[in-house]
Amino acid sequence: MKQKIAILCDFDISKRPRPYRMFEMLKESYEIFCIARECSEILGAHCFAYPAPKSAKERTQEETQVLLQHCYQRNFEALIYTPNRSVIAEIFAALGAVDMVIVADIALLPFALKYKKQHTHTKILIDLREYYPLEYENDPLWLETFGKFFEYLCREYLPQVDAALSVSVGIAKKYQEVFGLCCEVFYSLPPYAPLKPRPPSLPMQIVYHGFLSPDRDSHNLLEIAQGLDKRFCLNVMGLSNQKGFLEELQQRARGLDCVQFLPPVAMGDIIPFCNAFDIGIITLSPNSFNNTHALPNKFFEYIQSRLCVVATPLPEISSIITQKGVGRVSSEFGAQAMIETLNQLTQEDIMTHKLASASSAKELSLYTNKPRLLSIIASILDTPYPQAPSSYP
Repeated sequence: MKQKIAILCDFDISKRPRPYRMFEMLKESYEIFCIARECSEILGAHCFAYPAPKSAKERTQEETQVLLQHCYQRNFEALIYTPNRSVIAEIFAALGAVDMVIVADIALLPFALKYKKQHTHTKILIDLREYYPLEYENDPLWLETFGKFFEYLCREYLPQVDAALSVSVGIAKKYQEVFGLCCEVFYSLPPYAPLKPRPPSLPMQIVYHGFLSPDRDSHNLLEIAQGLDKRFCLNVMGLSNQKGFLEELQQRARGLDCVQFLPPVAMGDIIPFCNAFDIGIITLSPNSFNNTHALPNKFFEYIQSRLCVVATPLPEISSIITQKGVGRVSSEFGAQAMIETLNQLTQEDIMTHKLASASSAKELSLYTNKPRLLSIIASILDTPYPQAPSSYP
């Protein structure tokens, strides 16, 4: 009989790359239970949903003020045990005993640890996608309110977990230094896609996909587009959780023939869709701790799409680009350096980097992540490595 693993997530797992890919890697070897906010049905999993709270866009000013007051008064329990999350305890109560809970969002860690008190054999694995106490460090109000909340979560609950994963070396080191937590670095690698790199034709097509926000320097995209020579066209496929930000970018882009805004595609379609482009760009600057040490999903998805990757000189991204030869790193941060780097590329250069992405695609995919994750899980559970057939060639 298979051991049981629950994945606990504060978003719909089917729409979040990292927890969904964990499910994909584990489903053959374990019985999986997905407990998530507005959880969609996922083939091969037992899915349980709890309702969403109002988003920042939907809350009234008075409702936002109540949340801030909880932070100021250090009434953090009210931020953990919110009305919409009351269903989580009911789901756990009906679940029976599972062998492991993988917590994908730190605000839900207290629920998993409460469950463990009734089921002491259960192991708790936390997946730390950000260094949460500095998630929005450029916002002084956030630091003094929700930043303190996340500090509390880390200080109070992280010592009680059995194991931890993190997305990059820099973030893992920070948790070790501040909270004494040892994290295994586990990259957010996508499924392997058997695609071929397409020879670039004119105009060469650049793509940016992912979230758009001021703290990601997304406003630089239009400045970059305006500085490119006529051999290039920039395509932006993004969403924003900040009211009006995407609409403002689209308004400013009117009249720019070299920029197109594309409707988002489903998560599973991103890699094949982007195969039609030539260059994937990453414009992050080191304006926060998390951005400095980022290894975003889009980076590995660009490689899987067989693109040439052009990025700012963030340490962990630039290290992989240089090592694998999959693209170029700008000489410094900012739009002008990105413009210069892109304008220097020839069609031959781009094809060379696309071929390097093709050579690295299997290594930087679930093909290699899956056995690593299965080994990590088996070690935590103190069980033999599960010999499940691989889903990848």
